[in-house]
Parts: sequence; C-alpha cells; structure tokens
Amino acid sequence: MSSTHEPLDELLSRLWPLQELKAENRARLAEKAKLVDLNPGLRLNARDEHRWINYLLAGKVNLMSNGKPHVVEAHSSRSLRPLFGDERMQDYAVALTQGQLLRVDRQLFETFKADETSTGIELEDVEYGPTEGAIIARLYQDCMSNQLDLPSVPDVALKIQRATEDPTTDLNDLARIVQLDMAVTGGLIKAANSAMYGGSAPVNHVRDAIRRLGTNATRQLVISIAMGQVFKTDVPSLKQRMHSLWDHSVHVSALCYVIARHCGRLDAEHALLAGLLHDVGVVPILDYVGKHQPDIAPEELERIITRLHALTGELVINHWGLGPDMSLVVREADHWERAGGEKVDYCDVVQVAQLYAYAKAGRNDVPRFDAVPAFSRLCLSEVCAGDRIDPVEEAEAEIRAVMDMLRGD
Repeated sequence: MSSTHEPLDELLSRLWPLQELKAENRARLAEKAKLVDLNPGLRLNARDEHRWINYLLAGKVNLMSNGKPHVVEAHSSRSLRPLFGDERMQDYAVALTQGQLLRVDRQLFETFKADETSTGIELEDVEYGPTEGAIIARLYQDCMSNQLDLPSVPDVALKIQRATEDPTTDLNDLARIVQLDMAVTGGLIKAANSAMYGGSAPVNHVRDAIRRLGTNATRQLVISIAMGQVFKTDVPSLKQRMHSLWDHSVHVSALCYVIARHCGRLDAEHALLAGLLHDVGVVPILDYVGKHQPDIAPEELERIITRLHALTGELVINHWGLGPDMSLVVREADHWERAGGEKVDYCDVVQVAQLYAYAKAGRNDVPRFDAVPAFSRLCLSEVCAGDRIDPVEEAEAEIRAVMDMLRGD
C-alpha cells in the first residue's frame, strides 16, 4: 500500500469498495476519515469497529476470522480490502507490530453509495408542491451531509448489548441492567411466562425470566421492548401518525416472529427486531417535520415518507451499529420484486409479514403476500382461501402475546 503521506482522497481511490464512488464523494469521505496508531498487542473487535470501514496502512496484524488466524500486512493486496467483513461480527485482530489504521465512516460511505446507484433518491423525476419539495430537498441534503438528527439507542438496550458481549457478565449482571427499565422488566417476565417459551411454571423475578429465555433471546427481546421509547413525538399534530407507525411495526414484528419460528431457518427474536425496525426511518422524518413544518398536510407528509424513509432508516441502523442484515431490511423491505439470494434472509420475512398485515387491513395497492419472490424462499407454501397463511392463522394467540409484550399491555 501507499505511504500515509499520500493524500487520503487519492488513497481511497485504490481501496475496495471505496474506489467505486465518484471522486467528489471519496474526497468528502477522506475529510471525515481518521488515522489511528496501533501498538503491539492492541486488540480490535469487529463488532466494536462496525461503525467504520478499517484498512491497514502500516504494520502487521493477526486477524482471527471464522475461527482461523490470518496475518495481514500493510502494502499487501489483502490490505486494499477492509480488515473486517460486514457479516463477521465475531472476528478480531491483534496488532503484531507498530502500525497505523485508516478508519472510514461506514454510514457516510453507505449514504454516498446509495446516492450513486438505483437505490438512491432522484429528486427531479416527481413534481412536488413548494412546501413538500423544500422539505425533501433539505432533508435529503442533511442526510447526505451526515447532519440529520437521529434517534438514540435506548439506554437499557445499549447496556444489555454491551453486557452480553462481555464473557464475564453473569445472570445477576443482566438482571440488574434489565431492572433499570420497568417496562422492559415487565415485558421480559411476560415473555418468559408465555407459551412462546414454554412458561408452564410461572416466574416472578427477572433473573428467573432471563434463565428461562437464555442470553441471546434476552438480548434481542430487551432491545425490541425498549424500542417503544424511540417511536415517540412531542408534536401534537404528529402523535397519531407516530402511534400508527408503532402499531404497524408491532404487528409486522409479531408476524415476523411467528414466520421465522415456523420456518426454523432464522433466529425468531432477530426476525422480531427486524420487523419492529423495518420502518424506523420514518421516526427522524417525523421529528424533522415536527421541528420545521408541523402543520404540513397529511398527504404531503406521506409522500415525503415514501420518498426518503429507506435512506433515513439505513442511517439510523448504521448509527446504532445493528449490522448489515438490518440495513438490508430497512433499505429493501418495500422493494417487492427484489431478487434476494438463494437463501432466505430477514428481509424476505419482513416483506411477507408486511404484505400479510396489509392484506388483513384491506389494502389493495400492494402485491399479495404469496405473489412476491420472498414468499417462494420461505416455507409458507400452504395458502388457505381468504388470503390466509396456515401457520400464521394457527398462531393468532402467539401473535397477540408478542404484540402485548412489545406494547407493555
């Protein structure tokens, strides 16, 4: 690789996948990039580093990827690629020598990438009213310049995520974190006592609930239950819209949980979280509109949401560091004809859950849930008359239990 004295924007032109961007966007990435010195023995964890795309500029590291060690040296062909892969959150690297790391803002890169491809937002192809057009232009510019106010991860969700990644954390530690939030505590006990987790003998204490659920399910459920704090607004004219967003998200989330459990190829709790967050991009839009144009006409607001919620949603997911599978969900959940891959993914589950929810609500401006490519990748082949999926209809009580847990009922 090149010397670090080389201008960063020129260096970025040779790094994959940054080289795919336009020169002006690489220059803007370079302005936000950081150089970090590495000392021998320093450990870098992929999960902690996910907000950045890292490249080794100098020195040598031992990369543990998929359980196997690999020595990565600066100036090698391997150092032209990111140190960590997008989906290997358990990987880590240990510096073997003095060195230097280049950190590039992942969120900003993804935003530029979306803008340059067909998934970007073309603002010229639709005529807008003056108010609507001005809001879209300002919102879009704030997104592209990384200046949009994004919601924060609920404190209890952040703490439980960090605690479950620490091998020294025990059951008592997790219980203390959960008990910081009464709504989360109640929801977790409710989940543990439900038929979803074989709750025949009732539990009354959060520690017993965590023991029954297990660490992974506890983490996912705590994050999901806490997300109710994100879907809030103080603007009276937008409270009903936010409430409708939360209701839809909860319904889709419960459907995702049941579909994933039935198929057995995906983590049900992770599918639940994916369903809950698939429309999270609407939250910063409502916040922005509430601050700048609270009396906007409902039809104008919906056009803005339709136009920008995938972009803002991906910014939120990247800001929270929830990983590439969640980014894919918010980016493509409404692309009904998406080809997807050979294997089923969480976006497939969210798509079918959304369309099933829309069918139940009587919407006829979207495809049938069984008419999209995502459906064929799932194991829901038996469709009954009356727009019903057998496994979903049979799990109505389970769906209601999940919705009650998330709402705190």
